[in-house]
Amino acid sequence: MEKKIRAMLLPLLLLFQFQLHAQNEKTTTMQQTIIQLHRNIMKAVKDKNGAPLQESLKSDFIFTSATADLWNKDKFINGFALNPSLQFPEFAPQDQQVIMNDHAAVLTALVHIKIVRGAGAAPEELWERTTETYVKEQGGWKLLALHATFLPRKQ
Repeated sequence: MEKKIRAMLLPLLLLFQFQLHAQNEKTTTMQQTIIQLHRNIMKAVKDKNGAPLQESLKSDFIFTSATADLWNKDKFINGFALNPSLQFPEFAPQDQQVIMNDHAAVLTALVHIKIVRGAGAAPEELWERTTETYVKEQGGWKLLALHATFLPRKQ
């Protein structure tokens, strides 16, 4: 009897381990998809490229700026990302981490920003911690909400 139980238990354990491994690989692939979408959005802001932003942000997108302003999709794209008086010599995300389930993902990142506010102005260097919420829509992922928080300057 004990041998029969062992003989049945081993294949079940192997099957469970295989399914767990397959699920982990799927999660890792989905996490990489979200990280790549995040990088594409950051690059579009840096390069002042509105097309990827229009495509990647949900119509009801909301941005909470590091100064606590609330902006909708149009204001984020036209008032910030494509604003000709703002230049971004550097807009570099790092340390991205993703938590997700089947239809939602939350990404956190550290973003190093150099911003020039107007012609002839000196670049200002900032660091922000961002939290982004992505939702799955018609088989693809879209950014629903973005929240930015300034990191304190080190003295």
